[in-house]
Amino acid sequence: MSASGVQPFEAIAIVGLGLIGGSVARDVRRLGLARQILGYDNNEEYHKEIKSGKLADYLSDVPDKKLAQAELVLLAVPVKSFKEVLPVILPNISSTAILTDTGSVKSPLLKMMCSPEYKKIRFVGGHPIAGSEHFGPAAAQQNLFSGKRCILTPGEKTDKDWIRVVRRFWESLGAKVSEMDAESHDQMFASVSHLPHLLAYACIQAISNTDTQEALGHSGAGLKDFSRIASSSPQMWADIFLENQENLLPRVAAFNEVLKALEEKIKNNDKKKLVELLALSKSARDRWMV
Repeated sequence: MSASGVQPFEAIAIVGLGLIGGSVARDVRRLGLARQILGYDNNEEYHKEIKSGKLADYLSDVPDKKLAQAELVLLAVPVKSFKEVLPVILPNISSTAILTDTGSVKSPLLKMMCSPEYKKIRFVGGHPIAGSEHFGPAAAQQNLFSGKRCILTPGEKTDKDWIRVVRRFWESLGAKVSEMDAESHDQMFASVSHLPHLLAYACIQAISNTDTQEALGHSGAGLKDFSRIASSSPQMWADIFLENQENLLPRVAAFNEVLKALEEKIKNNDKKKLVELLALSKSARDRWMV
């Protein structure tokens, strides 16, 4: 038995060994959740870090025939890469293996997996709510998922046994697992994750575009805390924004309306209305933090 009390897999395959995939690998090894970790990452610059961090027992650029040994296959690649990776996985994955993922946009992948081409793969969508502004194998850390939420997004016909396996896996990593349909997930995270990341990038760009570019060097903890996520991978977040634009753009429009209202109150020196708007935001956050 593994340290978590769960029967270990003979082999787990992790496709994408950046922050999330690499952190999974660290805990799988630490907790003895698999006898072998098969690693796949097409970024050759990462291979030295993957090897030095002992994140995989076997490492290759793309999923190959060895993938057939894996009982669980974890897709930890950018959401836009799914279309490129799935055709390579298809001929190599075992018919009894379970495929899951870590993407923060769920509906597009679920639709792909329901297509005739991929419907025979045992798929359970997943999204661990964990990470940092750092990325790449060097950023991988132990216990990244401990105490964090992980949302599974099974389809209507997803086998309950497959869900149970994936749930048990994330719980073994210390995550608090819940389930949600993919569309609701994407709507929710457009608001609570994708919009904040977009605003963080926009805020820093707006400051750096001013005549006083050195202002960032004089900022305090408030700006640093708010803008921390703007140091995240631009490639990854561009993919997320584009994949979930149907849900994100209405949130951007709602933000613009609020910003316009604040701008109007400031122009009119209307302190009373300005305080009321700010108080609404404070109350909403205070209720959330309770």
